[in-house]
Amino acid sequence: MLRFIRTTAMPADVHARNIRHLYLEIGYASILGAIVSFTSAFAIRLGASNEMIALMTSIPAMVAAIFSIPSARFLETRKNRRHWMWGSLLLLRIGYGLIALLPIIIPHRLTAATWLILWVIALNLPAIFFTNGFQAALADIIPEKKRAFVLSRRSIIWSVGLVFMSALAGFWLDWFPGGFPGNYQLLYLIGFLTALGSNFYLNKIVFPEQIDPQATPKRGTAPLQPPAQATHTPMRITQPMRRLLVNSLIYQIGLTIAAPLFNVYYINRLAATDGWIGINSAAASVGVIIGYLMWERLLRKRSFSWGLRMATTFTWLFPVGIALFPDLTIIILLNFVVNMLHPGVDLSTFNTLYKLADPAHKAMAMSWYNTVINISAFAAPLVGAALANIPAIDIRGVLIMGGLFRIIGTILYRVNPVDVEATV
Repeated sequence: MLRFIRTTAMPADVHARNIRHLYLEIGYASILGAIVSFTSAFAIRLGASNEMIALMTSIPAMVAAIFSIPSARFLETRKNRRHWMWGSLLLLRIGYGLIALLPIIIPHRLTAATWLILWVIALNLPAIFFTNGFQAALADIIPEKKRAFVLSRRSIIWSVGLVFMSALAGFWLDWFPGGFPGNYQLLYLIGFLTALGSNFYLNKIVFPEQIDPQATPKRGTAPLQPPAQATHTPMRITQPMRRLLVNSLIYQIGLTIAAPLFNVYYINRLAATDGWIGINSAAASVGVIIGYLMWERLLRKRSFSWGLRMATTFTWLFPVGIALFPDLTIIILLNFVVNMLHPGVDLSTFNTLYKLADPAHKAMAMSWYNTVINISAFAAPLVGAALANIPAIDIRGVLIMGGLFRIIGTILYRVNPVDVEATV
């Protein structure tokens, strides 16, 4: 019978294969990720209103906020979590593939838009199981000293996929001879089929509990050791964790309050085409690639607390710049610049979480963070959509509010710092 071992006791060749599989799977996943980014545009072109788009953003976040912690507790009681993770991910991807059938089943466009939003909300349930479990599993799969590097490279591979697929998808949507909605239907079908490659490589990943501790390790690898006793005590929210959650909540409001309004603004106000949306997404992904390369190197010699302070400093320029300069070319440039900064926030946040979390409760730590983020993602877009309907405020006023919350968030990272001075 296979027994659990310490993560650090996994042979080096197993770690290397796992990391290679993590790189390959996210390459396939990025294709569906790029296609899914067009979902709000699909709903808008089906006739969805501003409020409906806000609900498509906020209700899934509410579902995630409610079920994130219970799902993490459930996963922590499972002996074989990977089956739950991979199964929920497959269900999620099948769900996105079924979107291709929606216009056939429901020909009336506005009704189809309503059901599209309801379906996206429902898909958030399997997404919760996968997200909490996988984020925690990465800490077991990737050695601590390589964690920031591997997470950075995975994000770069994801972004490279988004660059090419977002641009290609945008051109495809504009060019397809059959027009709408056939262009979107084929796009979602392609996304589902290619994403199966991601599931294939995820299933090849070896987890610590799959290693036999009695096996003789190869020369040069760490000896296998029995595990520490598992703990069943409840997770305690420490002061540094509490500070991280509070700071992240305020900062995330700045990221989410205008989230459902961007495509509405681009399409309805600035007459953006699907091709432009694809180019804009590609520019954002190029910014992410450069950002991860830059921040992964910067954080080698500096703390993650420093990374949070510095990376959040100028992200307010994006929403405020869009409000002040409603030009499609300028927006692409701003999107590129701000996405060079976001990787610094993400790398610093997740590595801080891994440092703060008790080894037995990594899934719970991730679920607490995801709950806080999803509370913001639920409430803020609804508030933003309501405020955008007030003539004196409008969408541009909500964009400026988003910038103000980002500024408040970066101030909090300075005056309410997380006391973990860990470096890569």
